[in-house]
Amino acid sequence: MMMTARDHALLFAALAKSVIQEVGLEKGEPLIRQGVREYGRQRGKRMALRAVKYGHALTMDNYFAYGEWAVPKNEMHFKFAEKTPHARMQIYRCPWHETWKENRVLEFGKYFCQEIDEALVRGFNPDLVLQVNSTRTNGGEVCDFIFRDAGLSFFKFLGLAFKKKVRPGKAAVMPWEYHCGHLYQTMGRVIRRELGERADRIMDHALKDAQAFFDDGQITMIKAYENTDFEILP
Repeated sequence: MMMTARDHALLFAALAKSVIQEVGLEKGEPLIRQGVREYGRQRGKRMALRAVKYGHALTMDNYFAYGEWAVPKNEMHFKFAEKTPHARMQIYRCPWHETWKENRVLEFGKYFCQEIDEALVRGFNPDLVLQVNSTRTNGGEVCDFIFRDAGLSFFKFLGLAFKKKVRPGKAAVMPWEYHCGHLYQTMGRVIRRELGERADRIMDHALKDAQAFFDDGQITMIKAYENTDFEILP
């Protein structure tokens, strides 16, 4: 079975839960957040590599064009409350929050939202600035992001639409099994770097928890990315 953003959310919750059960909240939380930062940085770097490949500058408006994931429209509701000089995005619904809430694992999923978006932007271009005012998983009514100096004028929106549809279009989007494999591998490497052999037990427990939601084929797909280099374009 093909994987989705909801699978990605459940995998992260299982990983975070396993870390905290093994080492406790005080030591586990910063370790989880460190893993998310590394994962986000790598994704942002790949976005930058694609932008350069297509001859596009590493600007904030192009950051929007090179996002690596896509979800069905009914799973993601957002609007731009402001467009210029800064782009203020407010998100009212996303599959991560909905999945964690439905499965009562929001206490573990929340760490992802505390780090991921800023890490993505830094990985894309460390000179760009994203201001995270609130996230729904951490008590906000909406996810409220300000992308500094995005300047989404009418003409930039036209350019963004062209990039999303044509160049790079779908070439920028990676399948969810790739994202899940990336998450599992990178979190595992960060945990192993800090905890040594204890990481093996943490990762095994996480996959056992995930088996409540995933079939054997999905687990196999996640493990298949064990030796992938996520710092380069696939």
